[in-house]
Amino acid sequence: MPIRRNAHLTLTAALGGVMALATVLSARAQTAEQGPWLSAGPVVSTLGLGAEVGARFDDHFGLRLNANGFAFTANHTVRDVRYDGDATLESFGLLADLHPFGGGWRVTAGARLNLNAIDLKGTPQNATYTIHGMTYTASDVGSLNGKIGFNRFAPYVGVGYEGAVANHWRFGVDLGAMYHGTPRVSLDASGPVTTTPDFQSRLDAERQELRDDVKDYSWYPVLSLTMKYAF
Repeated sequence: MPIRRNAHLTLTAALGGVMALATVLSARAQTAEQGPWLSAGPVVSTLGLGAEVGARFDDHFGLRLNANGFAFTANHTVRDVRYDGDATLESFGLLADLHPFGGGWRVTAGARLNLNAIDLKGTPQNATYTIHGMTYTASDVGSLNGKIGFNRFAPYVGVGYEGAVANHWRFGVDLGAMYHGTPRVSLDASGPVTTTPDFQSRLDAERQELRDDVKDYSWYPVLSLTMKYAF
């Protein structure tokens, strides 16, 4: 479900970890950081598990392509309705790396094809739903389903470091953020009560409350680790 409001503290701590790890890697690097080379390997990220291929063209510039995916479940309560959520992370990125000092440190900008989404299913309590102050039986409401979606095109910015840890092997760490826009929320029911104007009005209010809960989460924090073999 959406990122909690302590994300700023989490990002600050993660940035400290990135800097400390990069310092260690820089001290251990035994080979020059300059290109050209090609590299490929797995990636573990807050965007999910995946793979990455990269090309370092010279001292200062490189490109990377990666793909990430993961799925998990969570729950979220809006007023009196509990929603069970199935979150699917799926995205593909094209990233350009600028190495201002000619070494492993990099500043990254790019974009992702963002297919992340959350499917919601309302769970009745004691065989009833209370929707915006009115209680309905579960049979009257039927299934209560929703979806949270995001922009397909998602710009990315970040900083990171990639350094040699052994012959041909390179470890990378990145910290950044993906802008996926204000989340879009849909919410629908299937039961006989859905034909009444009063229920539709209450369902619209419920949908708006759900929107209000997630509207501030337009940025998605990205922390990623890679281990790649350089050719």
